[in-house]
Amino acid sequence: MEIVTTGIGPADDVQAGASAARLHVLIAEPDPEQRAHVAEAVGAAVPTAQISTVADGEEAVKAIIARKPGVLFINVKMPGISGAEAVAITRQEKVQPLTVLMSDKVLSRWVALSNELEAYEFLKKPYDAAHIAGLMQAIIRMHMPMRVLLVEGSETTRTLMTRLMRKSRFNLQVEETDSGVHAVKLMRSGDYDVALIDLHLNGMDGLETACQVKDAAPKTALVLISAPGSEKIEAASRHFGFTTFLQKPFYAHHIEDMLHEVFGLRRPYLLNATGRVHARSLRMEEERRARRR
Repeated sequence: MEIVTTGIGPADDVQAGASAARLHVLIAEPDPEQRAHVAEAVGAAVPTAQISTVADGEEAVKAIIARKPGVLFINVKMPGISGAEAVAITRQEKVQPLTVLMSDKVLSRWVALSNELEAYEFLKKPYDAAHIAGLMQAIIRMHMPMRVLLVEGSETTRTLMTRLMRKSRFNLQVEETDSGVHAVKLMRSGDYDVALIDLHLNGMDGLETACQVKDAAPKTALVLISAPGSEKIEAASRHFGFTTFLQKPFYAHHIEDMLHEVFGLRRPYLLNATGRVHARSLRMEEERRARRR
C-alpha cells in the first residue's frame, strides 16, 4: 500500500479546511496509470487530504478495515477479491466509507449495483479529473455541519423528512417547527444554512413566511415543500426567495438532489440515474394498477 500526504494549501473556509485536513482517501485501482491519475486529481482538488493507493482486492479489504478511509475510489473488477466484494466485506465489518465505484465500462446493472453497495458515484474510464474535483468538492461540503430548519404543519411529514435527512450523506442538524410565525422568530435569532418551508402552513402560509424571512436571514437557502397541482406556484417560487422546491411525495434521492442544488454542487451521474429509474418504476406500477382496474 502506498501512502501519499499532499502539501497543505490555504483554505478559503475554516470549516472546509478542517474537513479537508482530516480527510483520508483510499484509491483501489489495478491499472497503475489510472491509479496515479485518480490520486493526482484528488490531490489537486483537496491538497490537504491523505491519499493511499492499493492494487488488488485483498489489499483493499485490509486497507479499508485498518485505515477506515473517509472516501473510497474502487474499481469493481479488482484482481483477487472484486471491488464489489471488497465493499460488501468491509460493510459487514461496519466500515462504510463514502464510496465511488469505478469500471472500464458501464455495466448493465450499474445503477442497481451502485445502490446495493450504497455508492455515491460510478465512474467509467477514462476518469475525468474535473468530475473527480467536483465529487471531492461535494464530499468536503458534506462533512461540514449544516443547520436545517424544517417548517411543516404535518407531524407525519415532519417525521418522514427528518428521518430521510438524518440518513443523508450531508452532516445535517435538523430542527423543526409547525408554524411560519415560529419559523420567522427562529431564523431571526439563529443562523440556518437551509430552511424547508411547506406551502400550505396553517395561519401564515409558506409564501408569506418566505417573504418575512428572506430579509431577516438572507444567507439561508429557502426550499419550498409543495404538492401535486402547485406547478404554477413552483414556477414563481424564486420570486419569493426560494432556491428550489420539493414536491410531495419525495424519497431519499430527492433530498440528496435538493441539497446538491442548494449548495451548487455537481450532481453525481448515479443520483440522476437513480431518479430516472425510480420514476420509471413508479410509472410501470401505475400502469399495472390501471390494467387491473
